[in-house]
Amino acid sequence: MSLNEIIHDIRAGWAAYRAEGTVSKAHPEYTRVVRDFRRELELHIGAGRSYRIEGSTGKGNITSAPWVATFDRSVTNSATQGFYLVYLFSVDLRRLYLSLAFGTTQFGEYFTNVQERHLALRAAAAHVGALIHPGRNLHFEPLDLAAEPRDRMHFDYEQSSIVAIGYDLDALPDDAHLVTDYVFMLELYRDLVANPLLPNLQQLLEAEIAPAAVQAEPNVKLFEPRAPRRAKGSGSGNGRYRLSKESKKVGDAGEQIVFDYEIQKVRQLGFDETEVRWLARDGETPGWDITSLNAAGETIYIEVKASVGSEINGLLITAKEWAAAFEHGPRYHIYLVTDALKTTPAIEIIEGPAALEDLGHLAAKTAVWALDLAPPTADR
Repeated sequence: MSLNEIIHDIRAGWAAYRAEGTVSKAHPEYTRVVRDFRRELELHIGAGRSYRIEGSTGKGNITSAPWVATFDRSVTNSATQGFYLVYLFSVDLRRLYLSLAFGTTQFGEYFTNVQERHLALRAAAAHVGALIHPGRNLHFEPLDLAAEPRDRMHFDYEQSSIVAIGYDLDALPDDAHLVTDYVFMLELYRDLVANPLLPNLQQLLEAEIAPAAVQAEPNVKLFEPRAPRRAKGSGSGNGRYRLSKESKKVGDAGEQIVFDYEIQKVRQLGFDETEVRWLARDGETPGWDITSLNAAGETIYIEVKASVGSEINGLLITAKEWAAAFEHGPRYHIYLVTDALKTTPAIEIIEGPAALEDLGHLAAKTAVWALDLAPPTADR
């Protein structure tokens, strides 16, 4: 079957399939979306390219309209993460878009208000879209998927598009035209991924998230080694490692949370709160951000690593920080601050990281250490 025929068949059979309510792998419509569409696209991705193609009619309940996505494995393996190339059918089955689009799940985690979420998606799309040269009837505006708020996913998909080519399903181009467009958008995707100016999704999220006023004391606990994870292929693009320095907004928020916590802790211990110094705020970079006191009144040296996410499983430590960790031993602490821009952040404290033998794989001895807090199992 050609791409044109598959799209026509999906359109013709979707209404009857959707009326069944729940996903049926035995249904021909499921086969067209999940298997046939994928197999046809796989013929055109080129040899040696690390792409994964996935079609979906929903999870459990049938979705408002089907989609078929192409994931660059160096960016993402999932429709909830990163950005990817995706065919999106409109809910009324009048239009089809081939779109470079963001996964909307991460935006939904931080922006529960629909209007705020859509504004954030459009701001992120505009930022990335500015790296793309206009042409070839490229569409940089929100999509028209005929979605309503009850069509939650497609309602968000309308705003998550960075750039797209649109088709009228009553006048769908021939197969040669469709394939040419797909290859063109695939190359655009590849070039965008390789662009050194491309921000990662976390940076785009951080740019739109206003730091929240902390309304509750952070949940503080000592570091517990993560359970080993199964080793996966490289390039998942899921942001598990903090391979670049956190943005100033997130870093400042994390340090503010730790500073406020240490002030309260030192007060409760009966010591002078002026002993707590926020060195980083004053432009001092000795290899830690904050100096405070422990329960014995001894000076401790705190390096803060912050994230907008709810978990940090990997981070980088500079040579200066690592040297300070060895110099100060158990009194050098790393504070992992998660949910740093939310009202209820958390702090996990690594005491004396230099002595923890199960942490860390050397990335570059003269530059940085990469600390893996959830090391892979031995079965690589």
